[in-house]
Amino acid sequence: MDEGIRSDFPVTKEVIYLDTAYDGPYPLPVLEAGREFLDRRARGIGGRVQDWLHVLGQAKDDLAGMIGANPGEVAITTNTTQGTNIVATSLGFEPGDNVVWDDLSYPSNAVVWGSLERSRGVENRILKNEGGGVSLADYEQAVDDRTRIICVSHVSHRNGYVYDLKGLADLAHAHGAYLHVDGIQAVGAIGVDVKSSGVDFYTSGVYKWLLGPMGLAFFYVREELLPELEPVYRGFLQVKEYGDDAHLLPVEFYETARKFETATVHFQGAFELKAALDYLNGVGMDRIEKQVLRLSSRVWHGMKDLGLELFTPPGPRSGIVTCVVDDGQAMGRLLEEKGIVASINVGKELRISPHFFNTEEEIDQLLSVLEMRL
Repeated sequence: MDEGIRSDFPVTKEVIYLDTAYDGPYPLPVLEAGREFLDRRARGIGGRVQDWLHVLGQAKDDLAGMIGANPGEVAITTNTTQGTNIVATSLGFEPGDNVVWDDLSYPSNAVVWGSLERSRGVENRILKNEGGGVSLADYEQAVDDRTRIICVSHVSHRNGYVYDLKGLADLAHAHGAYLHVDGIQAVGAIGVDVKSSGVDFYTSGVYKWLLGPMGLAFFYVREELLPELEPVYRGFLQVKEYGDDAHLLPVEFYETARKFETATVHFQGAFELKAALDYLNGVGMDRIEKQVLRLSSRVWHGMKDLGLELFTPPGPRSGIVTCVVDDGQAMGRLLEEKGIVASINVGKELRISPHFFNTEEEIDQLLSVLEMRL
């Protein structure tokens, strides 16, 4: 990636940052957008709620465009798990229904779907990965006509495994079920098209590969399914029109995905998110994806050449590559000493996640450090 882009990321002057799957570092335009919002607010010239909502609406339109959705199918939420909770609380699960997911999923799945098992008698069918992946055939064996939801990550946070969303959507629909997708490790790194894949629900925070703030996320609902989901919480953002009475009672609510938005959100973050999306679109998602996959492939092949045990299947298709190390704590200390930021998960899984601002030279420095431990 060219030095102009590198200079936009203060993190590149401090460390070799290979941990975007944990937290995406701000480029300067995003940092400046947040500072400007705070400065104007401190001076009493920050605008009003309607001004802030306008910027949030622009960001929502950009997010919809990035995943191939219509703006009316996208709601702004606070985190990835909120979207999963909307699905879990809105579909009217009954005893004997089942939800199918797997052990590469984010831990929130166990909490959300596990609560349905306790409260409504919903069966959780949890598949185990083999060689770092869970195939469509594995899901075909677990899904039946009592399946209500197949729930997967688009990209597993553990090892970067990319799921066959189209195949899973077709499988779910053939049994009258839905496909719900956690996309936080995909959006901003690789191409996402909710229409061609046929997913029903797609939820994602914005603070990783999208380089946005914590405390904001989005939730996509396929347009035809909007009438089937009713929000649990209520607030003024859902109101399309108020009556003329003194109590301002609403007379019409939004029927778009906005019905899942309630009230005040992280408005400073809205300005940062808009700046982040402008930045990513300026670089170009095709260009970003090519660089991400080029770097993750270099990591994977470099680890393989070193004889490391890879947890990521061959031919990486995302920005995450994971290998198994003998002593995660020792590896973490070594990387820190060498100025390299990465994640150690489950005590022994070293996860590397370069974004487009990283370079091949940084990958080679990482591999040199790993070689020192062999």
